[in-house]
Amino acid sequence: GGKLGFRLSHWIVGRSFGFASFVLIGYLGTLAALMIIKKRLKMSLKRLVAMISGTWLLSMLLAYIGVLAGVDELFFGCGMGGGVGLASVRCFLNLIGVIPTGILLAVLIGIWLFLVSRRFSDWVMSLGKEENNPETDMDGIEEAAQEVDEYDDPEQDYGDIVIEDEVEYEPEVIVPPAPEPAPKPAPLAAPVVPTENPGLEIITDDTLDVTVKKDLPRINNRDELPNYKFPSLSLLADYDDSRREVSKDEIERNNNKIRATLANYKIAVDDVQAIVGPTVTLYKVFPSAGVKISSIRSLQEDIAISMNARGVRVVTLSDSVGIEVANDTPSVVPLKKMLNDPSYRESKAELPVAIGYTITQKVKVFDLADAPHLLVAGATRQGKSVGLNVIVSSLLYSKHPSELKFIFIDPKMVEFTSYGKMIHHYLAVLPTATDAADEMDHAIIKNAKDAAAVLQSLCIEMDERYELLSKAYVNNIKLYNNKYRDRHLLPTDGHHFMPYLVVVVDEYADLTMSVGAGPEAKALARGITQAIIRLAQKGRAAGIHVILATQRPTVDVVTGLIKANFPMRIAFRVTSRTDSQTILDTNGAEKLIGKGDMLLYTGIDMERIQCALISNDEIAAVTDSIWEQRGYKKSYNTPYYLPEPPSDNGDAPGEIDMKNIDDRFEEAARLIVTSQRGSTSDIQRRLGMGYARAGKVMDQLEAAGIVGPQVGSKPRDVLVKDFKELDEILSHFLNQ
Repeated sequence: GGKLGFRLSHWIVGRSFGFASFVLIGYLGTLAALMIIKKRLKMSLKRLVAMISGTWLLSMLLAYIGVLAGVDELFFGCGMGGGVGLASVRCFLNLIGVIPTGILLAVLIGIWLFLVSRRFSDWVMSLGKEENNPETDMDGIEEAAQEVDEYDDPEQDYGDIVIEDEVEYEPEVIVPPAPEPAPKPAPLAAPVVPTENPGLEIITDDTLDVTVKKDLPRINNRDELPNYKFPSLSLLADYDDSRREVSKDEIERNNNKIRATLANYKIAVDDVQAIVGPTVTLYKVFPSAGVKISSIRSLQEDIAISMNARGVRVVTLSDSVGIEVANDTPSVVPLKKMLNDPSYRESKAELPVAIGYTITQKVKVFDLADAPHLLVAGATRQGKSVGLNVIVSSLLYSKHPSELKFIFIDPKMVEFTSYGKMIHHYLAVLPTATDAADEMDHAIIKNAKDAAAVLQSLCIEMDERYELLSKAYVNNIKLYNNKYRDRHLLPTDGHHFMPYLVVVVDEYADLTMSVGAGPEAKALARGITQAIIRLAQKGRAAGIHVILATQRPTVDVVTGLIKANFPMRIAFRVTSRTDSQTILDTNGAEKLIGKGDMLLYTGIDMERIQCALISNDEIAAVTDSIWEQRGYKKSYNTPYYLPEPPSDNGDAPGEIDMKNIDDRFEEAARLIVTSQRGSTSDIQRRLGMGYARAGKVMDQLEAAGIVGPQVGSKPRDVLVKDFKELDEILSHFLNQ
């Protein structure tokens, strides 16, 4: 058939419908023959749709069979159903599973047959109808018999009906004419009591007295973005070439050194067990009876010197004394393995975080919602920034954009740059940008002034959320959202689904240190500290969680108030015992070996963990996969807007001089009066304005008396009901 025929057939069969294409081609050939023979020159749209949809359904059925049989890529490179059928089936298998996909295919095929085949639809409609009901048949026989008995009465006159005896054919029956209606009787003085008629059946209906209520379906907050797809784990690296096995010789060497050192101090040991981790091996020492545990703990430095190893720590376990010794060659812990582990995938946590591997080779997962705030500290280049990226990535892989929003504060201006691409999915920003480009530039907070403003805005958001919690008679965000999903809270009363807000602050010390600075810088530092402490004290119930990171864990940065409100802490390697005491209230962080080796302190217990690794390239791949999902039902039109913070001069937010009316003031006013809905988002969406400009126009409308004041998150009341009244207001303000 030449190149054209080959390419066309390959596209139809291989890339499109597979074996189902032959049915399509046969149908088209038959139709072409009919058009030639019977001069049928028209092809209806209904027939065309039925032909294409039937071919598609058949290709999906063949692809489904091929997937179940394990030959989904044997024919044509795309299976028996072709590329279209295989892609459709894989999509449904990924969304709903194998058995529901088969049920869905059966339902779709049944619907197609019902719409296309009249015989099939008639058969379906006839199901359930009574045929040859014996009771109905017997009633008819009895009536016929009764009529025959009446005709056999010799004393009755049958008019023109003639009955002949011994006639083999059926008699001809002439229906007598209907009798003339009797004259209407005159009205009687007394009411006439109707006689009882045994042939009259009266059917009453009492169903109107029954009240039937059917609950509405539960609200699914993910329906706002049903087409959003979580990032694939294939975007993350495996790091197979960075995994190292601890040799048996290394374990035996360390075991002998530990026994020899303890023997030098006359400490008897019954047994030693080695538990190998990715970076550190834990040697569990079981001392003999009568040996004091404190005597072993006091030998920490001696054991480290005798073993000539870094990162030696002596810890007390429930059944033994643990000696942690760094491996000769550490292994990399890939984040991909953490996120693919059942402890993370099956976690019931609200905000699950897979932080790394324990010494016992278990994935450590904690719930940020229970933390409820996290302090991360460590010296430079010890894994602090990687740890923050691991926390953020864990949340991105577990929470839908409708359930989680981030606020990134990055004074170094380079750590969180990649996350700015998620502005229409996962970011919460201030509504002060002049246009989309300005909003994108300020998606990541990069200076102290903007940080103070966004933290003040978060405090306002927190107070507004507490008002909604109070109105809903609940005490935390989880109960509130469940109540909203169950339709017990009405949007008309200002209620809405609340996403979690996670505030990530890098280099907290740079924001709060104001030694030698001017009054303005000191005021900003003081305001930032006060806002963070206030959020840490009250933010948990409102779904606001703060992550603070600093490479300067001094007492003037990590103050007593910070430590009191941040019970969960992560310490990477520090340079001194003093810094370890400041972060963890104990020694140990100075003994870590760096590069992700960390101590996780939960307020009671402390655990040594090797933090997972995610590179900058992996972060860029994840954020790019989110950024590319822009469009209807894939991303939001705007970011999540926080309340506008108070202005610097102490005036109310949005206060505007009415002598400088916006150019689109009249257009916005007519839109508001027409829709009778005072919503800033409506002005922004329908008039194509930025949020900041739309907010100022709304404030001008309030000052002009067209809309009422803002009350919570509900739309403003429209005070002008018709255009006649509006024209009088516009003439006053536009002609001044």
